[in-house]
Amino acid sequence: MELVLNNPFRVLGLPATASTRDITKRISDLETFAELGKAKTYPHDFPGLGALDRSIEAIKDAARKIEQTEGRLFHSFFWFRAGDSVDELALESLAAGNVDEAVELWDKQLGKKGTKKYTWRLNRGVLRLVRANGGTLDKDEMDEALEDLGFVIDDDLDESIQDVLSGNESGLDRESLWRRVVDEVVGLVQSSAGTPYGNNALKIVESFWSFPSEARDYVSSKIVNPLIEEVKDAIKVSEELRADEDLEALKAKNQLGKVEKIIKDLKEVLGEEDIRFQTIANAYADEVCACAVKALNKFKDPKLAMSLIQWADSLPSFSRVKSRIEENLEIIQGWVEEDEEDELFGELVKKLKVDVYTMTQASNMLEDMKRELTKIKAKVGSTDKRYITISSACAHRILGFLIDTVNEAQDSFSSRKNLTDLQSTIGQATGLTRKLLLLDLDGETRVRVNKNLETIEGINTSVTAAVTVRANRASSSGNIFEQIPVWVWIVGVIFLLSMCSG
Repeated sequence: MELVLNNPFRVLGLPATASTRDITKRISDLETFAELGKAKTYPHDFPGLGALDRSIEAIKDAARKIEQTEGRLFHSFFWFRAGDSVDELALESLAAGNVDEAVELWDKQLGKKGTKKYTWRLNRGVLRLVRANGGTLDKDEMDEALEDLGFVIDDDLDESIQDVLSGNESGLDRESLWRRVVDEVVGLVQSSAGTPYGNNALKIVESFWSFPSEARDYVSSKIVNPLIEEVKDAIKVSEELRADEDLEALKAKNQLGKVEKIIKDLKEVLGEEDIRFQTIANAYADEVCACAVKALNKFKDPKLAMSLIQWADSLPSFSRVKSRIEENLEIIQGWVEEDEEDELFGELVKKLKVDVYTMTQASNMLEDMKRELTKIKAKVGSTDKRYITISSACAHRILGFLIDTVNEAQDSFSSRKNLTDLQSTIGQATGLTRKLLLLDLDGETRVRVNKNLETIEGINTSVTAAVTVRANRASSSGNIFEQIPVWVWIVGVIFLLSMCSG
């Protein structure tokens, strides 16, 4: 971490509480050594933290950074202070390269009851900042470092000013100070490798809980506001695409999906009660809803509309926007169901409206219906009420034709006495009626088909018997119709009534 590893106090080899006199003398000494090309080391160099640059340029830069009051206090929060013997002992461990031992010493003292030195907490926080930035950012170490730093800035700022500036606040803006600290930490997190605080580093807001309330509000706005603007920009792009009636863009969610993660992150960090979150969440969900309505009204695409409105419904929304989404969800659902019904049953509905004139046509129609029903059954299952209803409707359609045909055949037989035609018609009707029972039917339809099948089979048997009688007696009578038993005609009448009563 640059703020610690190249801290001006480290470059000068001094603790952050060094006096102005000590700082001035050290700058002079180091510049002299640098001009002579000689290296100089000090106890607070802490070589375990990494290489140290003491070139003339580095020395002058360090001097410049802590020349003013605010800069000096700012950089002091990112370097060590020797407050008492505990600090001195821990810093000796650090100078020896025992980083964990130094942290343990400060942990132990801070874990005890009673008076605590703020320098213990600050020094521990500085060391945790170093450990947090070991290649990939360590969120746990960073959170603990920020906790320490926040407590010191919030609770011990006066004491820090006394120790670092000897109480002289001339030229110091306290608000500017903590804003600068926040800016540096946020910038560090956002530029680090990995995303332990999320892609937008939004979760870092929670880690500033120990800072003054003003600082927490500042870091929230610093990170949240740009993200809110990003969502607003995405909404604006979607509105323009929607106005251009770009169907392909609409299928790709008008690019709104790119910022959905931001909405989720804002919800997690700000919470649903936050007015900023409610405002941007409503605007986002409302635009998704508008896209769904566009898909339905303009492009007549219920499926696309449904996918969009379901997405809108899954997003956080509030008050009137939430109600509007729910209303449109119900409307679009009705359109989708109607569209699905048409897709599933449209072909069969068309076949049910076709007029049938011959047994051959009826047979072919039944086979076509069976093929369509098989497809529907595969999609919705054999117990689906819609499937059973349409299957039963197919049976009624064919049965209605058979009833009319058989009745007409009987009427024709009464006048023409053509037993062969009657036998052919009755036989075909019997076969087709049996096939109807192979369909998946509701209870009422199955009863009707069975009842008529029983009747027609009886007629078929009687007609067959009559044909046999005619064949056997053809040589002894010139009028075969006089030889057909009376009960055959009675059965025919029963069949007619049975068909009609179904």
